[in-house]
Amino acid sequence: MPPVRITPPTLEGQTESPKSLKEWLETEETVRGFHFSEHTEESINCHYKSITNCTFSHIQFSDCKLKSTHFTDVRFENCDLSNISLAESALFRVEFVSCKLLGTNLPETVLNHICMTDCNAQYLNLSMSKINQAHFSTCNLRNSDINDCRLTSIAFEHCELVESEFSHTSLKGIDFSNSHIEGIRVNLPDIRGAIVNTMQAIDLTSLLGLTIKD
Repeated sequence: MPPVRITPPTLEGQTESPKSLKEWLETEETVRGFHFSEHTEESINCHYKSITNCTFSHIQFSDCKLKSTHFTDVRFENCDLSNISLAESALFRVEFVSCKLLGTNLPETVLNHICMTDCNAQYLNLSMSKINQAHFSTCNLRNSDINDCRLTSIAFEHCELVESEFSHTSLKGIDFSNSHIEGIRVNLPDIRGAIVNTMQAIDLTSLLGLTIKD
């Protein structure tokens, strides 16, 4: 399989934001060209907004809902996005670095050129999403929900995917060989064509209804 090629976000000419993201979103349809750092964004509730060419550093998001929001050329670093909802949003050229995404909700989203590195994303919900050109590296994705998704050019590198849900998601061509996938929930037709190591293949024999006897 060819390597997954991710186009990084274009982050140019940013200035330190004089206001919180919530304050911007209360008056603007598009937030562009700002760096947000070291504060809490609380109780944001908005729809159909656009966030472009922005960096978020050491931001804690609490009780936030940004439905059908467009994120383009955005970087989150050392942020806590746990339990926030970005349902039905679109993310294009977005990076998450050393972030906490426990239970973050991204159902029915469109994600293109996404990079997630060193993140704790247990119970991440990506159900019914379309994900193209995405790279997950050294991320904890235990118990994540990636069912009913359409995946194109996806890479998992040294990730924890234990007991994650992949039902009704084709995994053809996806390399899991250096990740942990014990107990993943997947249908037999979906796992065909996935790349696994020998021990993983033995674990997956349960999908065939086989019992291995030495």
